[in-house]
Amino acid sequence: MQCSHKSVRKQLFILITFMIGMFSLSANELPLQKESISRIEYPPEIQYISALIQSKDTSTLVYESWKGFEMNEGDLHYSELNVLNEKIYFDTAKVVLPNKKTLIRSSISHVIIDGVDWLYFIESNGFNSEAIAYRAKFKDSALVEQEKISLEVPLSSSSNARWSVMKNNNVALVYTDKKCCKLYFSISKDGVKFETPRYIGNTGFMPHLSSFSDGKLLYLFQKSFRSSKEKPNGKPIYITKSHFRVSNNYGQTWSEYTPITLTDDTVHDAKAILRLDGNIDIYYVYPIQEGKGLSLWRKCININGGLGNEELVVQHDFGNIAKPSIHRIENGKMLVTFVEQGKVVLEGEHNIYGAIISADSECI
Repeated sequence: MQCSHKSVRKQLFILITFMIGMFSLSANELPLQKESISRIEYPPEIQYISALIQSKDTSTLVYESWKGFEMNEGDLHYSELNVLNEKIYFDTAKVVLPNKKTLIRSSISHVIIDGVDWLYFIESNGFNSEAIAYRAKFKDSALVEQEKISLEVPLSSSSNARWSVMKNNNVALVYTDKKCCKLYFSISKDGVKFETPRYIGNTGFMPHLSSFSDGKLLYLFQKSFRSSKEKPNGKPIYITKSHFRVSNNYGQTWSEYTPITLTDDTVHDAKAILRLDGNIDIYYVYPIQEGKGLSLWRKCININGGLGNEELVVQHDFGNIAKPSIHRIENGKMLVTFVEQGKVVLEGEHNIYGAIISADSECI
């Protein structure tokens, strides 16, 4: 039986449409491939957490950069960026001015208060030394209008302090106790003077706070966890695993702590971003299989604490990934930055990379 010309044209149209779709898949379909990932810095320094400032004319990524693994000296670097055809391009990285008077400037956070962009950070003369916290605006490559933050308890670079704004417009601070390792939460109504910190009932590291659209808070942290595996001598193997707690009353009380995944592998460096539907996406790292480097994953958590399905964010053979940061940009897209550590962590380059993700994860 012969096909009509109309039928042939229809089938040809379908085929062409399919092929166009295949070749027009954006470079940021997950998992991200190497060609859609841009490198921001090169040796000799190593980088970690980033913050993104966006204005009508420019977007600027500000991030921590350290002289070496001992973390005896660190500063803030910045790079202006632009996005073209789903690919992100970064200008040459530069040091944030004015030059610091201490050995370390770190713990960068970006907070928007009443439409004004603020960078929160700390300065100290040692990773475990007492630090002074500040906030400042960023203008023409420099920190301006710098203000000292009033805290009842001193911080250090090891506190991994992070600031964020809550739905009630108060500014929240989460950190690990300088003496190690209790986790705290503190709030400020004006963004400068912070109230007496509250111990959340857990010890841990790498705290991170995010807010659901209804005002509930999500507190992420990582802690030691006994796995089901044993050493040859029969002793248990302990791993680091990221957990979360939720508060319905702006940090007065918290839910029971829950691991973000039940794998027996190390899971850490969890960060979060508010989704367009009001829920939250969590980004975190753990090995795709035993003996492999760390891969970047994500999953949704809804306002009731339910977890969605896991998605691989970066192709697993890209490298040994750590320290993700996620930032919302135009049209619902996101900028994700992360560090590639190398096969041997203390010998790897630890330089920062960035890529565009087109949409939030699937949610339950």
